[in-house]
Amino acid sequence: GILRLLCTPRLPIGDHKMSAVAAAASSAAAPAVGAAAAVSTAAAKQALRVRIRARLRALDDAELTRQSQAVCDRLATNPWYVASRTIGIFLSMPKGELRTEPILRHAFDQGKRVFCPRVMGDGWMEMFEVGSLEEALKLPLSKWKIPEPPEGSPQADPAELDVILVPAVALDMTRGRCGQGAGFYDRYLQRARRGARPDGGGPCRAIGVALLEQRIEPGGLPEEPHDERLDAVVFPDAEAVVDDAEDEALPLHT
Repeated sequence: GILRLLCTPRLPIGDHKMSAVAAAASSAAAPAVGAAAAVSTAAAKQALRVRIRARLRALDDAELTRQSQAVCDRLATNPWYVASRTIGIFLSMPKGELRTEPILRHAFDQGKRVFCPRVMGDGWMEMFEVGSLEEALKLPLSKWKIPEPPEGSPQADPAELDVILVPAVALDMTRGRCGQGAGFYDRYLQRARRGARPDGGGPCRAIGVALLEQRIEPGGLPEEPHDERLDAVVFPDAEAVVDDAEDEALPLHT
């Protein structure tokens, strides 16, 4: 091949001074540009949340039930879910969110140990074991009107969970996610993925589950550096899973 040398032309003395001034100004401006980009991304996420929540409010009860069951049926064939022994499952909000009751019922029927989230503080949650569907349906509500298990229940080590089902405001088929904005799941997934598996098994898998109204076209989801990409996403009519060899999403439709 041909080796090309890139040479910088010599500048007059005055130009050197101007170049130094320009470089200093550019360095000073860089943090401001970064901050502006972060604000812009955060604003885009908030606008997306408003838009998706409006869509979800328009869903009637029958459609919400239909789509939730369809997600459960599709999830039930996912190899990571099938092989899992311990699983984290979120408990649904009363309105405007996929209902996880069918998934809970299926997981308990399959003999899986089920852990559900409890908010412990600012941006901090833990998962505690729930022994049965009946227990899950009777749990007290948090201030957000979401059922939460008591702190006295057995607590999961995040790294010991085989699968975590992740809620979202919006998902796309490249496994990107926009959550509610508090960062609970991003932080929890970081802990789950960085922890050592005591049994030496494969990594904890994060699977996003959502309704049709929550699917965004690839490239339309604002993302920030702290956002954790999921291993799979499951919708009523389609799913995408990571290709571990290529770290790319493989879309699967039926």
